[in-house]
Amino acid sequence: MDKGVFPCPYLPLKPSFFKITFLFQVFLIFTIPVFSIDKEDIGERYIATKEFTYWIDTKSNTGVDKVLAEGKFKSVQDEFANFGFLKGTLWLRLDPEKFPDPTKFPLLLIQAHNIDLVELYHKHDGDSFIVSKSGHIQPMFQREIPHRNFVFRLGHQKETILIAIKSDISLQFSVVFTNQRNLQREDYLTQWVYGLFFGSLGIIILYNLAIAFFVRDKSYFFYIGYVFFFGLGQLSLLGFWGYFFVPNSYYWKRVGIPVFFSICLFFFVLFTANFLKIKARLPRTSRLYQLLGAFSLFNVCIALFGGIAEASIGVSWLSVSICVTLFGMLVWGLKKRIRSFYYISIAFFLLLLTCIVYGLLKFGILPSNSFLEEMLFPIASLADITLFAFALADRIQLLRQEKDMALAQVTSLRRERKISRDILMQSLPKTSPDVKGLQIQIYIQPMKDVGGDFYEYYSPNPYELGIVLCDVSGHGIPASLISAMGKVAFTTQKDSISSPKQVLEGMNRVLFGNCSPQYVTASYLYLNSSTNVWRFGRAGHPSAFLQRTSGEIIKVHPKGKIIGVFPEIQIDEITYPVFPKDRILLLSDGVLECFDPKGNMFGDAGLIDFLKTNRELPNHLFKGKLIQELESFSNREIKDWEDDLTFIFLELV
Repeated sequence: MDKGVFPCPYLPLKPSFFKITFLFQVFLIFTIPVFSIDKEDIGERYIATKEFTYWIDTKSNTGVDKVLAEGKFKSVQDEFANFGFLKGTLWLRLDPEKFPDPTKFPLLLIQAHNIDLVELYHKHDGDSFIVSKSGHIQPMFQREIPHRNFVFRLGHQKETILIAIKSDISLQFSVVFTNQRNLQREDYLTQWVYGLFFGSLGIIILYNLAIAFFVRDKSYFFYIGYVFFFGLGQLSLLGFWGYFFVPNSYYWKRVGIPVFFSICLFFFVLFTANFLKIKARLPRTSRLYQLLGAFSLFNVCIALFGGIAEASIGVSWLSVSICVTLFGMLVWGLKKRIRSFYYISIAFFLLLLTCIVYGLLKFGILPSNSFLEEMLFPIASLADITLFAFALADRIQLLRQEKDMALAQVTSLRRERKISRDILMQSLPKTSPDVKGLQIQIYIQPMKDVGGDFYEYYSPNPYELGIVLCDVSGHGIPASLISAMGKVAFTTQKDSISSPKQVLEGMNRVLFGNCSPQYVTASYLYLNSSTNVWRFGRAGHPSAFLQRTSGEIIKVHPKGKIIGVFPEIQIDEITYPVFPKDRILLLSDGVLECFDPKGNMFGDAGLIDFLKTNRELPNHLFKGKLIQELESFSNREIKDWEDDLTFIFLELV
């Protein structure tokens, strides 16, 4: 992902949304205890969990008629019973003397949201048991009273009642006697609070989704995935998923909790790993952390293929493992004083405490209650989610500052490079050589701001010309400075104008030790139009091409090492007689190393074909025609090339 441009740089930095979210969390913390109704509340709700006795049928093979006779019932110790991951069937028993007033409390509420099967057995004016069924296995609107919890209508029971409970998911519940008015009242209050909670999650998702499309940061998309599946997990945990979304699907009501929370953990791993750049900073720990994320997806598969109990246990263990691993990474980051670790650390320690408490509740190690079961995780997680959003906003702020600094540096560098380019272009010869019997076309196009190609010539009289074409390795300001030194080195060799060997070897002696670690390639041409003598030498530079009047093309390629690397070099020179209408082409590697969109190089073959095709082209049109050919071959304009382009075309007349 490219983080270079932010079309809306101020969007993620507005604090008002986060302030509203924090105020809402404070509101929840202080108002939810008011909404939780205890047994003294206006006499319409009676928590009777401790009035029941229980027996666990580990094999689930005891019929209801034998339960009373064979079951070894024990007292329930807590008003919010916690049996953890239970194997078998849990039987609850309530004797008649403990029944509350049936006219005041006609409803029996099993306050839990994720029970596979609840069966209420009672007798009414007969010897046989009457059974009422609820739980995930029972479609929502086939239950006696449709509700996100499990509600039964009792009437006037006069004999012992039995309740059978089976669940693959950790089992925590309370048993409450109530009435229709109080049930509706509680539903109104709780759904109002949960509506605010899930509405906040929805706003967070939409807000950060808008930011994600602006900044194109993967961390935002991972964060959105984490919040979205956390919200779905909470819908399942609180019973709203089964009540509103899949009321008739036994399968999807059962798999909701392990599937959604496992995917939530997967996105949490991706978000924190990407945001904290764990792969680059702690590569070994990153592999373990990513493995836990992969296990989260594997846990999803376990749940989808029927391993509900195993997947639910897996969620608890994965939560603990991920938290422990992240704890170690955060300690490291805090010691290194890395700013991006701060917000995550604050959120993590809150999440860690919540996960530990939640895990202990699920395994039955800590006593639980309805408030802890329902609201501990949502409130703490909403605070975490908001802190994570703060962390992302802070990161965007840092990236924006870094971007501004980078732009300032780039602007300064471009200004310097432009100055250097101007110096280079100003240092090039202002006029073309004027030699009798010779027509010359010269073209030089530096790469973008600053190039490494340059040329210089010396003509002591109307018939002689010495011209050097050089290419400095690399580009930019260093190449420009070495180009300037190369021009000075050439001026020291004017007495040897007729010998390419002496000129190039002399330039090497001047530049050796002054251009490290860069180097210079060069070609040198001497031409005498009165004696028709042409000499050529090269120092690591591309070949020259001599095209006769007949159309014959000679590739001239004498031996010679690069300049500036070795204290002494050996340059070979080649002499050819030339005649009117003969053409000579000197060039830099930018011409030959031109590539088409498929990666094919123009090369010697392409250049030779061009020379053959355009043998009769007038000299003054040659430059434009070659540029047009190269642009057509590369499918790009010359100004967009990554390399310098320089060539010198001479024709005897």
